[in-house]
Amino acid sequence: IFAKTEAQLNGGDLLRVVLACGMRFGDMDIFHRHEKKADDSQLQFSMANAVKPGTFDLENMEQFHTPGVSFFLSLPGPSNSMKAFDYMLETAQCLAKNLNGDLQDEQHSVMTKQTIEHTRQKIRDFERRQLSLLR
Repeated sequence: IFAKTEAQLNGGDLLRVVLACGMRFGDMDIFHRHEKKADDSQLQFSMANAVKPGTFDLENMEQFHTPGVSFFLSLPGPSNSMKAFDYMLETAQCLAKNLNGDLQDEQHSVMTKQTIEHTRQKIRDFERRQLSLLR
């Protein structure tokens, strides 16, 4: 999610929205979403600051501004990869809407329905390869 035009995302607003979306501050000083409320449950996805080193200072979020944030999930990882992707997409769309940002893909192009479906297909292909390795 990148701020539109020259604006920046406000840290206080960012914190309120990600917490409302079920993410929690944690390891590596970034935000994470777990499958269950317990921090030791399976990690679904994470969100890092788009500015190096990618971390957040939780104590100074109200004074913090950033041009953007990056969402990511690791495969293999979540017990249900597609569900984790859908939650990640829903969270990113919520941030974009509430913080007046643009949802962008890994090439920094505005994410379209076609891009989203292409990503879903990559997840399905990965899962098929994993299943064939188990046989």
